[in-house]
Amino acid sequence: MNEYGFTVKKTDTLRNQVYKDIKSAIIRGKIDPGTRLRENDISKEMGISRGPIREAILLLEREGSLVTQTHKETMVAKVEKDEVTMLLNPLRVLLESFSIQKILPVLNEIHFIQLEKILGELNQACIQKEIEMIVEKDLEFHEYLITLTGEPYLITLWKSVSSRIVFHFMTNTREKHQMDNFSQLMNEHREPLEAIKTKKWEYIEPVLKEHIY
Repeated sequence: MNEYGFTVKKTDTLRNQVYKDIKSAIIRGKIDPGTRLRENDISKEMGISRGPIREAILLLEREGSLVTQTHKETMVAKVEKDEVTMLLNPLRVLLESFSIQKILPVLNEIHFIQLEKILGELNQACIQKEIEMIVEKDLEFHEYLITLTGEPYLITLWKSVSSRIVFHFMTNTREKHQMDNFSQLMNEHREPLEAIKTKKWEYIEPVLKEHIY
């Protein structure tokens, strides 16, 4: 039986293929929070050895997408609203504020063109109601700014925080956003970009906080 709906596309390393497939299944709501993932089952379904699966699971654990219990049971993470509002959102504000202030002196037109490109792709995804692509492009917009710092540890921290926020969104507010056809999503990203283009932190800070909260 094809329990999870995983497939293997021979365009990447096995580890990355498994990583992307599991993460995609979670984002698309095919695997619910609290669901147990068994290496043996995934190995049989994908037709590959357990080594790459174990490596992919470790990556997803570092991001906060999966959690492994004391008895070695690996499950899809659960994220409560209180964790998002009281911990994750404040952490995200700190990480993105630090990153943007760090990169402001070096931001140039090339960077703004790339951010506009990502927004264009996000807009297209919204029009087509492609939830997986919407989430991907939403994260890509912010991750691009973080990666410009060139700080690997900062990028890892941000991915961990943002992944858990995404899980909360997908499991608790997905239907709401589908009902309004993502009508506010573009404006919610357009405003921060226009503020960032000013390269003035006093303009960027309040817009960034409003966007995240």
